[in-house]
Amino acid sequence: MPYKAYRDINKTLEIKAHDTTIVDVGKIFYCHTKDCKAEMSLVSGGDPERAHFRRRSSGPKHASVFCTADGIFDPTKYNESKFNFNDISDKLINPISSSRRKVGKGTRALTGGGGEKSISTIFQIYCMCRKYDIYNNYLSDNILADERNFDRYRNGIVGKKIVQCTPYHKFQDEFAYKMNYPSYPNGKHIKLNFSTEKLFWDYYNKFKGEKKYKELMIVLGNWTLSQSNEEYISECTINSNRQIHFLKK
Repeated sequence: MPYKAYRDINKTLEIKAHDTTIVDVGKIFYCHTKDCKAEMSLVSGGDPERAHFRRRSSGPKHASVFCTADGIFDPTKYNESKFNFNDISDKLINPISSSRRKVGKGTRALTGGGGEKSISTIFQIYCMCRKYDIYNNYLSDNILADERNFDRYRNGIVGKKIVQCTPYHKFQDEFAYKMNYPSYPNGKHIKLNFSTEKLFWDYYNKFKGEKKYKELMIVLGNWTLSQSNEEYISECTINSNRQIHFLKK
């Protein structure tokens, strides 16, 4: 669900959902994606935390999967001050199952006092980044590499990042998969190395198939520059299925 749209059909007057008022409910807006003819309606207008745009079912369909790439991020469910991208990404990239506390009879699980929870999944982080430019002093542009900031990362992605991509094909004789970044057919290639054979084949079966190369997904990794820039620009290692999330259209 997008958080930006245009007020006019010529797409010169941009409007953000959180800046709308109740009087905007019922008006027709236009998709924020270039060359898309979809008409949009406002949902939860006047509520800056929940307001977003949705395609009018009676109008033209979206021209691209990017039109609907956003998710609905409800900030009232999370405590912004608890968000620490480095800590969260470490837990998702390097899970240590043996350190998880087992709760048995007479043992109380520690939950942090029962207050508002922190973001804990890559999809929640992705949705937050699509909605906010800054969250708890973290720049979204430093966390998420997608179609909006491709010019910044087109020559290489380094460090802990969530990267938007689509499947391309398997690397020969490796438990690794080449991906299109940020999507098919335009952009560059990146490489996903899988830490175990089982994890690789689990995702291989999800990646392969007709038109799978158009299935948008996000990947969290600790990225390094490629030693073979002509074939792909960056690579990371997948240790857990919590590092990958498929985005639904």
